[in-house]
Amino acid sequence: MFRSAGFLTEDEACPEFLLRALGDLGVDASDHRSYRLDPPSLEAADLVLTMEGQHVPSATRLQRGAFPKIVPLKEAAKVATGLGRRLTVDQLLDEVSRVRDPRTYLSKGWDVADPYRRKLRDYRRAVAEIDGLVSEVVGRLV
Repeated sequence: MFRSAGFLTEDEACPEFLLRALGDLGVDASDHRSYRLDPPSLEAADLVLTMEGQHVPSATRLQRGAFPKIVPLKEAAKVATGLGRRLTVDQLLDEVSRVRDPRTYLSKGWDVADPYRRKLRDYRRAVAEIDGLVSEVVGRLV
């Protein structure tokens, strides 16, 4: 099961440009509402993929023990692709743990571009980037 969550708002609809960009991929998110990340969700998750490096320490502050399973999406994609084979979530997290440098989460190096309140083309770029990264990660998982 997958779930989308964030840090700012709860129960808000997707911005119109996001609905259009997702619609380009055949995804109907018109019923989606934002959900605020909370400690029970972190505890229940096997893997938490973040859109920004800074989200790793932010989520860890919500539940300290969750750090090993909180990974920027770009980092997870890089590690999964670098291994070049199918793997379980635990194997992915073991490899991330082996190579990760938490200091890098304070820079923008792991961030996916945030299109919020920008133009439709920015949403389309972000959706395409996220789609590609998620495909790299999920496509490697067994």
